[in-house]
Formats: sequence, C-alpha cells, structure tokens
Amino acid sequence: MEQSIQNPKDKRIPLYFVMFFVVIALLDGIFVYMAVSTQTGLVIPQPYQKGLAFNQTLDKARTQPQLDQKASYDSGVLRWVLPMDNASVTATIIRPAHDGYDFKITLAHKGAGVYEASPDMPLKGAWAAKLKATWDNTQFQTRHDFIVK
Repeated sequence: MEQSIQNPKDKRIPLYFVMFFVVIALLDGIFVYMAVSTQTGLVIPQPYQKGLAFNQTLDKARTQPQLDQKASYDSGVLRWVLPMDNASVTATIIRPAHDGYDFKITLAHKGAGVYEASPDMPLKGAWAAKLKATWDNTQFQTRHDFIVK
C-alpha cells in the first residue's frame, strides 16, 4: 500500500479559496460605493404631469411656424440666425450628463436676423441649448446640441 506524501502547500489551498472570495467581495463593495456616490440624480421635476401633457407638447411643436433658421456654437459664441429682427430670444443651456450646471441667457440682436451670446461654459464636453424666440404673440423653439472644447 502506497502512502501519499502531503505537500505543506496543500494546507494553504482552503486559504486561497477564502482569499479569492474576500477580494471579490472587496471589489464589489468598491463598485457599489462608486455607483451610489456618483449618482447625479438626473430626474425632471414633475415627471408624471409632463408625461400626461406630452400630447400637448407634440401639438405645440406641430403648430409652431416653419422657419428657415440655423443655430451654431463656435469659438465660445452661441449664434442663432432667424428670418426676423424683432424677436426676443433666450437660450436655456443644459448639461445633459451632469446635473446642476444649467443656466439661462438672453441672445442679443446683432442685425440681419442674427442673435448672439457668449455664454461662460463651466465645463468642457457635451451641452445643449434650448432656444426660444418670441415675437408678435408667436413663439418658436428648437434645440441645438454642441461640444465645448
């Protein structure tokens, strides 16, 4: 009958299994902490009411006048070209990926239907401008997405 000789390393095998699961538990704990602590809370106010009013929002979009307009953002200047000179133009600047940086500005009329503003952008990256023009009891809205470098 042969006797098996035990290697001293064999006694450490259960310890290796325990260490493996401890490392996995530590990594999972780190990932859970990062997921919970970096959540930005991007939720719109009153989502239920906005959901109920979605058809009215679509109707407003369909009934707004069709304009030959162009929005752009270049070298720190937000420009919106409209076919009129008597509009009151505002822009709500939104950071889609990060809550807390949204702000509102007024675009100044520069002549020939050109409205401009130089917003002070707090962060680089993706932004959106919700542009709104009002004139003679008429309103036109659009959205322009842009990148700040």
